[in-house]
Amino acid sequence: VLTRLMIYGTLGRMSTTTESSSRPVGRGVSGGGRAGGASGRVVWADVAKGMSIIGVCLMHVVTGYPDGMATTWGFFSSVLDPVRMPLFFLVSGFFSHRVLERSFGELWHRRLWFLLVPYVVFTPWHARHVLHGFGAESVTPWELVRAVVTGEPGLWFLHALILYTLAAWALRRFPPWAAVAVSVLPLFVAAATGAVMHPAVRQLVVYAPAFFLGLHLRPALRRLADSAHRPAVVVVTLALFIGWEMVYRPVDLYFIADGFTERRAAVSVLLALVRSVAAVPFGVVVAVWLGRTPVVSRVLSVVGRNTLPVYVSHLGALIWVRGTVVPWLVDRDPGRWGVLLDVNPSMVLGLLTCAGAGLALWAVGKVPY
Repeated sequence: VLTRLMIYGTLGRMSTTTESSSRPVGRGVSGGGRAGGASGRVVWADVAKGMSIIGVCLMHVVTGYPDGMATTWGFFSSVLDPVRMPLFFLVSGFFSHRVLERSFGELWHRRLWFLLVPYVVFTPWHARHVLHGFGAESVTPWELVRAVVTGEPGLWFLHALILYTLAAWALRRFPPWAAVAVSVLPLFVAAATGAVMHPAVRQLVVYAPAFFLGLHLRPALRRLADSAHRPAVVVVTLALFIGWEMVYRPVDLYFIADGFTERRAAVSVLLALVRSVAAVPFGVVVAVWLGRTPVVSRVLSVVGRNTLPVYVSHLGALIWVRGTVVPWLVDRDPGRWGVLLDVNPSMVLGLLTCAGAGLALWAVGKVPY
């Protein structure tokens, strides 16, 4: 009963708001899509989160299909690759400024608790599905404990967000430039020691600067959003995005073709850091423009305000549907259900599965208790 109360309460709160995201922040939508109606929400930030979680779902749908990256769906997923997670962490940092003002007790009760509960509750379920999806016949309790401690395989985004929040609070007395500089140091340490060979470490160190930039450069991000309609801003941010991709992608393909070594992993992670910083300004500009597109803005904003249920549920549901439900249907009636193994039906079914899982868990969070 206690677990049920914690899950419902946490999902009920976090499916509707991220820290400070619903506070009024200034002018209306003419100022870069800042405020949305009476709620005073930051429209471009909601849209950015919606873009990011849809990009995450698309990535898992595509990579779960044989040679999925070679399809048109894979192309679109590849286009989103530079921005989906950096933009997510940038916006998370943008809305975490109150962390700098709170005592640790306030931080625990008003933020960490609402990250830690869904992480601890859903990570074992998530890790079990992922490990089974990778062919494990059984999953030991130790593997589930390790997933909770390391975030891999598991809900690594929440794992990282908890650690970033603690680090931001610990560095709250530092000047902004110093806190951002410190956020980069773990990446250099991990690169020098070979720790970046581990995916959990690589993800953790690459995206930390995006969170701290969002946290400490709030005025600059507001100015960027307010200027997103200017042709010069669009051209410069697009050139930065495309220019670094032209550098990063050939190097990344070379490393993948010949296999990772510790030295190559170190170079790759440094390039990935620059990639994330180079991509997010254009991501903000796109979010502002989409925030001014009526129907698209509404859809992405709704998704962006409810990312947690989608994030914690979609991959496990996707593995179950593709690994259990679809094979069962095809075995029963290949003529009728065999089409689900084709590229486009499989991709559409995957995206619908992600949406359905997120909607179901959101509904659970709304059940009175």
